[in-house]
Amino acid sequence: MTGNETVLRRHAAWLCVAVAYLIVFPYFPKLNNPNENVRIWMTRAIVAHGTFAINDVQAEWGEVADRASFGTRLYSSKAPGTSLLGVPVMFVHDRLSRLLTGQSPSVREVTWTLRVFAVALPLCLFLLFFARQVERETGSPWARDLLVVGLGLGTMMYTYGVGFVGHAPSAAAIFSSFLFIADARSGEQSNRRLIVAGLLAGLAVVFEYQTLFAAAILTVFAAVRHKRRAGFFLLGALGPAVLLGLYHTALFGKPWEFPYGHIDDDNFRLSHTQGFFGLGRPRAKVLKAAFFDVDYGLFIFSPFLAPGLVAAVVKTVRTGDRAHATVLAVTCAMAVFLCGMTNWRGGWCAGGPRYIAAVVPFLAWAIALTWKDWWGPRPVLSAGLAGLVVASVVTCGVSGVLFPHYPVQFNNPLFDVAWRLLKEGFAPHGLGTALGLRGLPSLLPAGIVFAAAGVFALRAPRHRLRTALIALGVAALVIFVLSLPGRRFDTEEERTFAFLRGIWEPHR
Repeated sequence: MTGNETVLRRHAAWLCVAVAYLIVFPYFPKLNNPNENVRIWMTRAIVAHGTFAINDVQAEWGEVADRASFGTRLYSSKAPGTSLLGVPVMFVHDRLSRLLTGQSPSVREVTWTLRVFAVALPLCLFLLFFARQVERETGSPWARDLLVVGLGLGTMMYTYGVGFVGHAPSAAAIFSSFLFIADARSGEQSNRRLIVAGLLAGLAVVFEYQTLFAAAILTVFAAVRHKRRAGFFLLGALGPAVLLGLYHTALFGKPWEFPYGHIDDDNFRLSHTQGFFGLGRPRAKVLKAAFFDVDYGLFIFSPFLAPGLVAAVVKTVRTGDRAHATVLAVTCAMAVFLCGMTNWRGGWCAGGPRYIAAVVPFLAWAIALTWKDWWGPRPVLSAGLAGLVVASVVTCGVSGVLFPHYPVQFNNPLFDVAWRLLKEGFAPHGLGTALGLRGLPSLLPAGIVFAAAGVFALRAPRHRLRTALIALGVAALVIFVLSLPGRRFDTEEERTFAFLRGIWEPHR
């Protein structure tokens, strides 16, 4: 415990973040979100029918997109990790529902349960782990609070952590693997840490296939740092690799057959079969879009991560520090992968490019690694960083709470979708609606939790008022600048917004 902090004070910022994951439920069944639903359908198929094939679930619950086909059988085209993790959750939920009501739970009830118990709660535990690691690295309670609020609410960890998808869990697993590698020293305990690191890296790929590129970088990091003992890392990764091979064999007859080669939608299949499973020559325009476009860019939705990239570059060049070099290598590997993807946009996204979600905790960690040298000794610089965190919490927080599925038709979705929804009084399901509130008043519980998280993020050890004023000024400036580009009347945008009105829940 740091200083004279009580247990409650030490965990207060994290508690606010955790509550923010648990009290929101942006659920729009008419949208039929393929990224989430096909995973839920697969979980249902395993629990209710004892098969990976979703044919019977489609007959029961309706058709869903993002499918793979093999013969007459239909499967999820996603990596299986999220669906498999949801199996025990759905099994218990189904049995309890049958016991208490005499029938299986509805799709709505299943979706809420899977989101909370299979994704949100594990992510909350990861964020607690992250907060403790930041505190240990920096020795600063403020850095701990600032970065756990930033990572937890100000990145796509939140926008994808409130849905039953694999992007955030995969990012959490691969980053945890990195920390276990970095913390393994020598002896038997070190070997166990390397086995756990390998297991986490392998599981990260089971959740999202593309995280394999980050896992490859960590394999090199383990080899350079631990030499022959890196074999324990590979031993840990063997189990998930075998699991994935058995899963592919069960679906397609061969361990190296991926769902991408069996997509049943002609357009999606074309994008995944060009080049090597949809990968081709990297393109610079995709790199610009992935990091800086106002409708999609990582540093637009999470501007506080940009200093993390700067820190990784500077420290790698100047000192050759392995930890920073690994952060930079993971970021570059995932960026090159995205730039080579045919379907790099990935459909309706909020919070940034979801295919490279793995880089998010690494870039936040780069700030922690430089806290003692850069941020802690310079109050004005750290106040500016806090302002970027606040701006990130606004952009990703609003997106995650309100509508984490920004349509590709909008040039500036934060303002032309989210802000417009708020102005027109639209609000999704959540704790507020469960309490009987409707419209904007139903967002009050989330607003209180986010405000409390912001207070803890701004509680600097010195010059608190000055820090808060600078931070809020920086945040306001960033949000104002983001409100300027792409704001024009567009017929296609209007049609799409009318569609959003039509699918909105709860109904106004």
